[in-house]
Amino acid sequence: MAFEGLTVYLSRNLVALEQFDELHGTLKSNGADLCLDADPSSNSPKQYHVISSLEHEKFAFLSAQGCNLIGPECIFRCAKEHRSFPRQGYTCCLAMDGVKVLTSGFEKEEKIKIEKLVTAMCGELRTKTSLDIDFVLAKDVLAAKYKWALTVLRKPIVTISWLEQCFHEHRLVSHELYRIPPCTGLTICVSGILPDERQQIERHVVQYGGTYSGNLTKKCTHLICNISF
Repeated sequence: MAFEGLTVYLSRNLVALEQFDELHGTLKSNGADLCLDADPSSNSPKQYHVISSLEHEKFAFLSAQGCNLIGPECIFRCAKEHRSFPRQGYTCCLAMDGVKVLTSGFEKEEKIKIEKLVTAMCGELRTKTSLDIDFVLAKDVLAAKYKWALTVLRKPIVTISWLEQCFHEHRLVSHELYRIPPCTGLTICVSGILPDERQQIERHVVQYGGTYSGNLTKKCTHLICNISF
Protein backbone atom coordinates (compact mmCIF):
# COMPACT_ATOMS: atom_id res chain seq x y z
CA MET A 1 0.00 0.00 0.00
CA ALA A 2 1.15 3.52 -0.82
CA PHE A 3 1.61 4.81 2.75
CA GLU A 4 2.75 1.60 4.42
CA GLY A 5 5.60 2.25 6.87
CA LEU A 6 4.66 5.90 7.37
CA THR A 7 3.36 7.39 10.60
CA VAL A 8 0.93 10.21 9.98
CA TYR A 9 -0.30 12.64 12.63
CA LEU A 10 -3.81 13.85 11.81
CA SER A 11 -5.17 16.46 14.22
CA ARG A 12 -8.60 18.07 13.94
CA ASN A 13 -6.93 21.34 14.94
CA LEU A 14 -4.67 21.38 11.90
CA VAL A 15 -7.05 20.59 9.05
CA ALA A 16 -10.46 21.78 7.87
CA LEU A 17 -13.23 19.85 9.64
CA GLU A 18 -14.95 19.04 6.35
CA GLN A 19 -11.81 17.23 5.15
CA PHE A 20 -11.02 15.30 8.30
CA ASP A 21 -13.12 12.19 7.64
CA GLU A 22 -11.94 11.86 4.04
CA LEU A 23 -8.31 12.27 5.11
CA HIS A 24 -8.77 9.71 7.87
CA GLY A 25 -10.24 7.16 5.47
CA THR A 26 -7.64 7.79 2.75
CA LEU A 27 -4.71 7.43 5.13
CA LYS A 28 -6.05 4.27 6.78
CA SER A 29 -6.99 2.56 3.53
CA ASN A 30 -3.49 3.18 2.15
CA GLY A 31 -1.65 1.63 5.08
CA ALA A 32 -0.53 4.63 7.14
CA ASP A 33 0.01 4.23 10.86
CA LEU A 34 -2.41 6.94 11.98
CA CYS A 35 -2.16 9.05 15.14
CA LEU A 36 -5.09 11.39 15.85
CA ASP A 37 -3.04 14.13 17.43
CA ALA A 38 0.00 16.28 16.79
CA ASP A 39 3.40 15.49 18.31
CA PRO A 40 6.03 18.13 17.47
CA SER A 41 8.81 15.85 18.69
CA SER A 42 7.96 13.33 15.96
CA ASN A 43 10.16 14.50 13.12
CA SER A 44 11.85 11.43 11.68
CA PRO A 45 11.92 10.94 7.87
CA LYS A 46 8.91 8.59 7.97
CA GLN A 47 6.75 10.72 10.24
CA TYR A 48 4.38 13.31 8.76
CA HIS A 49 2.00 15.90 10.14
CA VAL A 50 -1.06 16.86 8.11
CA ILE A 51 -1.68 20.62 7.99
CA SER A 52 -4.18 22.60 5.94
CA SER A 53 -1.86 25.37 4.74
CA LEU A 54 1.46 27.12 5.32
CA GLU A 55 -0.68 30.01 6.56
CA HIS A 56 -1.95 27.95 9.51
CA GLU A 57 -0.98 29.45 12.87
CA LYS A 58 0.88 26.26 13.86
CA PHE A 59 2.84 25.93 10.63
CA ALA A 60 5.91 27.96 11.65
CA PHE A 61 6.16 26.15 14.98
CA LEU A 62 5.96 22.64 13.52
CA SER A 63 8.34 23.59 10.72
CA ALA A 64 10.86 24.92 13.25
CA GLN A 65 10.73 21.56 15.06
CA GLY A 66 11.86 19.85 11.86
CA CYS A 67 8.53 18.12 11.26
CA ASN A 68 7.60 16.84 7.81
CA LEU A 69 4.40 18.66 6.88
CA ILE A 70 1.95 17.45 4.27
CA GLY A 71 -1.18 19.04 2.83
CA PRO A 72 -4.54 17.34 2.18
CA GLU A 73 -4.30 17.78 -1.59
CA CYS A 74 -0.93 16.00 -1.61
CA ILE A 75 -2.36 13.08 0.36
CA PHE A 76 -5.29 12.65 -1.99
CA ARG A 77 -3.08 12.83 -5.10
CA CYS A 78 -0.49 10.41 -3.70
CA ALA A 79 -3.24 7.95 -2.78
CA LYS A 80 -4.75 8.19 -6.27
CA GLU A 81 -1.40 7.56 -7.92
CA HIS A 82 -0.31 4.90 -5.39
CA ARG A 83 2.86 6.74 -4.45
CA SER A 84 4.50 7.65 -1.17
CA PHE A 85 4.83 11.20 0.15
CA PRO A 86 7.60 13.52 -1.08
CA ARG A 87 10.53 13.73 1.33
CA GLN A 88 10.88 17.43 1.99
CA GLY A 89 9.90 19.88 4.69
CA TYR A 90 6.45 20.79 3.38
CA THR A 91 4.37 19.69 0.42
CA CYS A 92 0.89 21.12 -0.04
CA CYS A 93 0.16 19.44 -3.38
CA LEU A 94 1.80 17.97 -6.47
CA ALA A 95 0.66 20.68 -8.88
CA MET A 96 4.24 21.38 -10.02
CA ASP A 97 5.59 17.87 -9.88
CA GLY A 98 8.27 17.71 -12.59
CA VAL A 99 7.92 21.42 -13.43
CA LYS A 100 11.09 23.54 -13.61
CA VAL A 101 10.80 27.26 -12.82
CA LEU A 102 13.36 30.03 -13.37
CA THR A 103 13.10 33.43 -11.68
CA SER A 104 14.63 36.79 -12.57
CA GLY A 105 14.60 40.32 -11.19
CA PHE A 106 13.16 39.67 -7.73
CA GLU A 107 14.36 40.97 -4.37
CA LYS A 108 15.56 38.65 -1.61
CA GLU A 109 12.24 38.42 0.26
CA GLU A 110 10.35 37.77 -2.97
CA LYS A 111 12.81 35.01 -3.89
CA ILE A 112 12.23 33.34 -0.52
CA LYS A 113 8.47 33.42 -1.06
CA ILE A 114 8.78 32.05 -4.60
CA GLU A 115 11.01 29.19 -3.47
CA LYS A 116 8.57 28.32 -0.68
CA LEU A 117 5.61 28.19 -3.06
CA VAL A 118 7.38 26.27 -5.84
CA THR A 119 8.81 23.60 -3.54
CA ALA A 120 5.51 23.32 -1.63
CA MET A 121 3.91 22.28 -4.93
CA CYS A 122 6.75 19.81 -5.56
CA GLY A 123 8.29 21.94 -8.32
CA GLU A 124 11.96 22.60 -8.98
CA LEU A 125 13.31 26.13 -8.72
CA ARG A 126 16.26 26.90 -11.00
CA THR A 127 18.74 29.74 -10.62
CA LYS A 128 20.57 29.31 -13.94
CA THR A 129 19.30 29.31 -17.51
CA SER A 130 18.76 26.01 -19.30
CA LEU A 131 16.58 24.87 -22.17
CA ASP A 132 14.57 22.40 -20.07
CA ILE A 133 12.92 25.15 -18.01
CA ASP A 134 9.11 25.18 -18.25
CA PHE A 135 8.20 28.62 -16.88
CA VAL A 136 10.01 31.88 -16.20
CA LEU A 137 8.85 34.18 -13.40
CA ALA A 138 10.06 37.72 -14.08
CA LYS A 139 9.68 40.87 -12.03
CA ASP A 140 9.55 42.98 -15.18
CA VAL A 141 11.01 43.23 -18.69
CA LEU A 142 14.23 44.74 -17.30
CA ALA A 143 15.01 41.50 -15.44
CA ALA A 144 18.39 40.04 -16.43
CA LYS A 145 17.01 36.79 -17.88
CA TYR A 146 13.91 38.23 -19.52
CA LYS A 147 15.44 38.80 -22.96
CA TRP A 148 16.99 35.31 -22.96
CA ALA A 149 13.65 33.74 -22.01
CA LEU A 150 11.86 35.72 -24.72
CA THR A 151 14.29 35.13 -27.59
CA VAL A 152 15.97 31.81 -26.77
CA LEU A 153 13.82 29.75 -24.40
CA ARG A 154 10.47 30.89 -25.78
CA LYS A 155 8.51 29.46 -22.88
CA PRO A 156 5.84 31.32 -20.88
CA ILE A 157 7.15 34.37 -18.99
CA VAL A 158 4.72 35.09 -16.19
CA THR A 159 4.16 37.25 -13.13
CA ILE A 160 4.35 36.03 -9.55
CA SER A 161 0.54 36.23 -9.49
CA TRP A 162 0.45 33.11 -11.67
CA LEU A 163 2.44 31.17 -9.08
CA GLU A 164 0.21 32.41 -6.27
CA GLN A 165 -2.90 31.36 -8.18
CA CYS A 166 -1.47 27.89 -8.83
CA PHE A 167 -0.81 27.55 -5.12
CA HIS A 168 -4.29 28.75 -4.24
CA GLU A 169 -6.01 26.32 -6.63
CA HIS A 170 -3.55 23.42 -6.17
CA ARG A 171 -3.14 23.06 -9.93
CA LEU A 172 -1.31 24.55 -12.89
CA VAL A 173 -3.65 27.31 -13.98
CA SER A 174 -3.51 28.71 -17.51
CA HIS A 175 -0.64 31.15 -17.88
CA GLU A 176 -2.27 33.23 -20.60
CA LEU A 177 -3.76 35.82 -18.22
CA TYR A 178 -0.48 36.09 -16.31
CA ARG A 179 2.02 36.79 -19.09
CA ILE A 180 4.36 39.71 -18.43
CA PRO A 181 3.03 42.74 -20.37
CA PRO A 182 5.75 44.15 -22.69
CA CYS A 183 6.11 47.47 -20.83
CA THR A 184 6.19 46.10 -17.28
CA GLY A 185 8.84 47.93 -15.26
CA LEU A 186 9.33 50.68 -17.84
CA THR A 187 8.77 54.38 -17.15
CA ILE A 188 8.22 56.19 -20.43
CA CYS A 189 8.26 59.90 -21.21
CA VAL A 190 7.57 61.69 -24.50
CA SER A 191 8.90 64.90 -26.01
CA GLY A 192 7.96 66.85 -29.09
CA ILE A 193 4.80 64.81 -29.63
CA LEU A 194 1.42 66.39 -30.50
CA PRO A 195 -1.18 66.25 -27.67
CA ASP A 196 -3.49 63.72 -29.34
CA GLU A 197 -0.64 61.38 -30.14
CA ARG A 198 0.81 61.90 -26.66
CA GLN A 199 -2.48 60.75 -25.09
CA GLN A 200 -2.56 57.71 -27.33
CA ILE A 201 0.99 56.77 -26.30
CA GLU A 202 0.06 57.21 -22.65
CA ARG A 203 -2.90 54.82 -23.04
CA HIS A 204 -0.72 52.19 -24.72
CA VAL A 205 2.03 52.46 -22.11
CA VAL A 206 -0.42 51.92 -19.25
CA GLN A 207 -2.30 49.19 -21.14
CA TYR A 208 0.90 47.19 -21.57
CA GLY A 209 2.01 47.44 -17.96
CA GLY A 210 4.27 50.50 -18.01
CA THR A 211 4.27 53.83 -16.22
CA TYR A 212 3.79 57.05 -18.16
CA SER A 213 5.69 60.11 -16.95
CA GLY A 214 4.77 63.62 -17.99
CA ASN A 215 8.25 64.80 -17.04
CA LEU A 216 11.67 63.47 -17.96
CA THR A 217 13.25 62.36 -14.67
CA LYS A 218 15.98 59.97 -13.58
CA LYS A 219 13.31 57.31 -13.07
CA CYS A 220 12.47 57.29 -16.78
CA THR A 221 13.78 54.26 -18.65
CA HIS A 222 12.75 55.38 -22.14
CA LEU A 223 12.12 58.66 -23.97
CA ILE A 224 9.97 58.79 -27.08
CA CYS A 225 10.63 61.93 -29.08
CA ASN A 226 9.95 63.44 -32.46
CA ILE A 227 13.26 64.45 -34.00
CA SER A 228 13.42 66.41 -37.23
CA PHE A 229 16.60 66.55 -39.32
